[in-house]
Amino acid sequence: MRRRKGPSLAAGLFPLPPLRLKLPEDVYNAVPTCWWSRERWIAHNLALYDEHYQRLRAEDRVDAVGRRTFEHYLIAESGGADYKTGRNSRVTIVQLQAATLRSESTMHRCRRLVNTLGTRTVVFRGRQRTKLERLDSWRRGDRARGWAAVSALHESVVLPVDNETVETLLHQGFGTPPGRSSGPHVLSRPNRVSPPQNVMKGRASRGQDERRRRRNPRAYDSRALLLGARVRSDARNPLWVRQLGVQGLAAVLTRRAVAGWQADDVHAALDEVYLSGRKIFDRPRDPYAYLAFLLSSTPVDEPPMLLDRAREASLEAERQAHQRAEREARRAEAMAKVPAAPDSPARAAALAAAATAGHRAISKAAAHRQAAECARREIARLAREQD
Repeated sequence: MRRRKGPSLAAGLFPLPPLRLKLPEDVYNAVPTCWWSRERWIAHNLALYDEHYQRLRAEDRVDAVGRRTFEHYLIAESGGADYKTGRNSRVTIVQLQAATLRSESTMHRCRRLVNTLGTRTVVFRGRQRTKLERLDSWRRGDRARGWAAVSALHESVVLPVDNETVETLLHQGFGTPPGRSSGPHVLSRPNRVSPPQNVMKGRASRGQDERRRRRNPRAYDSRALLLGARVRSDARNPLWVRQLGVQGLAAVLTRRAVAGWQADDVHAALDEVYLSGRKIFDRPRDPYAYLAFLLSSTPVDEPPMLLDRAREASLEAERQAHQRAEREARRAEAMAKVPAAPDSPARAAALAAAATAGHRAISKAAAHRQAAECARREIARLAREQD
C-alpha cells in the first residue's frame, strides 16, 4: 500500500499563503516620486479637475465625469496604495464599483481622466494567470483567475496646478475624510452615493429613472444665465462660489440680472460684506441660499458699480469726442495748407457733384409736392361725388 505524499498533508495542517506576484526591482524607476500623502493626492487631483477639466472636455480629450463622482473614485483609488509611497496599488474595477456604488463604465472614465491628468502610472498590466499559476492558486485556496494591474499614484508632472487651491481643498476637507490605508482591501466609502440599482443595471448614475415622470428643466432668463456664467468664471470670487452651477446661480441672480447687474456688481456686493466685518463661511451647507443671503444686504435696484460704470462711460465718450475734435482740426489744418485752385479738376468735380446732389434733392421735393397735390385733388373729387 502506497503512502500519500507529504505536501498534501502539510497543506492540510498548515494552510499555504495566497500566491503573490513578484515584480522586478526596477519597475518603479520611471515613476515620479512626488507623493506626500493620500489626502494631498486627492486634493491635488481635485485642483487639477477644477482648473483643467472644462478645457480638456471642450477639446474632447476626456470623458464626462462629475466632480463628486470623481472625488469618490479618488478616495477609493487611493485606498489601495501604500500610504507612505503611493505605490503598489492593486485596486480592481470591481473593488472600485463596490466602494463607490458606480457602474463599470463610470470607473473606466475616471481612470482615463486620471491618466490624462498624469497622476497615475501603471507599472504592470493586468493579465490572466497561466495554467501552472491557477493550479498553484487552487492548491493554496485562492480562486482568483488573474492578476490585477499594479500602479503608482503621484502628483502630475504634465499639467500645472495652483498650490493655493490645493491648500484650500486640504483645509476644507472632503465629504468622507480618507483614513490611513495599508492595501487594496481597505477602501473608504463615500457618504452620498448613487442608488445601488444603477450598478445592477450596468449604467452610469446619471441615467434617467424610467419609473418616474421626467421633469422638464426650468427655463431661466438669458440675462440671468449669462450673469451666472460670468460670476462662476470670475477668479475674484470665492472658491465655493466658482464651484456652483450656472443654473443655480441663475436662479439666485435672476432679479439682479433683470435690474442690470453685472459680474462686477456681484463681486462688489460680496466685497462690501467682507469689509463690514461679518464672518463669512468658506464651506456653507447650502451655498445657493447662503449666496442669496449675502447679496440681500444690497438693494436689487442699486447695483454697487452702476455709478462707476456711468463715470467710465462718460469719460470714454469725452475721450472719443476729444479724438474726433482733434481729427477735424488736423483735417482742417491740412486742407488749409493745400488750397485748391479755381480751375483745378478736383474743384470742378466737387462743384459738379454738389450741383447734381442739389438737383436730385429739388426733383425729389417737387415729386413729393406733386404727389401731395394729386392726393388733395382726389379727396376733393370724392367729396363732390358724395354730395
